[in-house]
Amino acid sequence: MSGGREWLGLFAMWERFRWVVGFTPTKGDKPAKGRYGEWIGEKFLRKRGFSVIRRNWRSSLDRRLEIDLVCMDSEVLVFVEIRARSKGSLVDGYASLSRKKRNALKRSIRSYLTEESRKADNYRLDLMEIDLPIEARAKPQVFHHENIAISF
Repeated sequence: MSGGREWLGLFAMWERFRWVVGFTPTKGDKPAKGRYGEWIGEKFLRKRGFSVIRRNWRSSLDRRLEIDLVCMDSEVLVFVEIRARSKGSLVDGYASLSRKKRNALKRSIRSYLTEESRKADNYRLDLMEIDLPIEARAKPQVFHHENIAISF
């Protein structure tokens, strides 16, 4: 493992440890909020019996194509988009899924199935809204929307 990757791995472990003991990302740290939301979403899905196949998958052909989580729910391949927002945001996570983002997710799913050579008879797109509390030590709220419609 190269030195840079090793440090990134240690940083990720440190960050998750801080979250486990109750420290949450600071108000202005948007990337950390996103990682925290993905961590909360993954924990939520694992508790409900999902098995996580990939985290933060990116296409090798187009690095802009990204999927937050790829999971299995029984026999169904599930692509999960996670939207972490501060509680009281003007737009909720579901409403923030614009047509442009839906089209990007559609391209990402196609790319994943092609690049990973996955034969999936059944797959779906789920959206998770993570409402991050403003108060310290308060618990985030999780809303799981299954089978979001995007036409292929």
